[in-house]
Amino acid sequence: MSMRLRDIGKAKSSKFSMVPKHVFFDLDGTLTRSRTLMQDSHQGLFRKLCSEKDVVVVTGGQISQIQNQIPPTFNGQYYALSQSGNHAIGKNGDVLWSERFSTDQKTAILEFIRIIHDEVNLPVKDENDLVEDRGSQISYSLIGHHEDTGKKEAFDPKAQKRLVILDVHKEDAERLRKIGADVRPGGTTTFDFTIAGKHKGFNIIRLIEYEGWKKEECLYVGDALFKGGNDETVAGVVPTRAVKDQNETFDFIKSDLL
Repeated sequence: MSMRLRDIGKAKSSKFSMVPKHVFFDLDGTLTRSRTLMQDSHQGLFRKLCSEKDVVVVTGGQISQIQNQIPPTFNGQYYALSQSGNHAIGKNGDVLWSERFSTDQKTAILEFIRIIHDEVNLPVKDENDLVEDRGSQISYSLIGHHEDTGKKEAFDPKAQKRLVILDVHKEDAERLRKIGADVRPGGTTTFDFTIAGKHKGFNIIRLIEYEGWKKEECLYVGDALFKGGNDETVAGVVPTRAVKDQNETFDFIKSDLL
């Protein structure tokens, strides 16, 4: 089996020569719609998968966001890598590791956000809904974290608008990196600021090594594996499978993983 499955995954009926034992999932746009509860029709498949494999949810959001989107009946059945994996929780609820920004890093990130905010000057419902400081990740939504889900999904689904903004501000982004902070598009409306180098790909390897798993027995499923997407850092780290939304994810689970 190729170390990169995202292309062969387009053939929905295909089966892998080695069925993964450890399956990592992005959250928004992959297991659920943005900030919404997992669909009732998907929960049975998710429960079966959790009973048969190690399931890991990887997201830029906080642990509380994961728990708001995956019903509490699943607590204890999956690993949670929140804040792009910089806050990791085991199946039993133990904290495996937790990182935090320094004061200087946070100050520089908030200044970067202020510059972008003033430059794009977009009308928003609630100015207080734009920035979330999660500890080891700060996320800035251009239109609001709790804006209408459909509007969020339509805003910048392939991150093209945000990649243009980052290209314009590549020198500012490089200055951030020099003090230990990275920025990349997240979800459909946000810029995610993380500790430099400690992205999804880094923390997935961290968990694999922590648990003693084999990389070739792992699989990552996400909707943003494209260049510039918030799952891109996983490509080449473990096998990957690209999906367009949560419905395609669960079709794939049913046909290829169970």
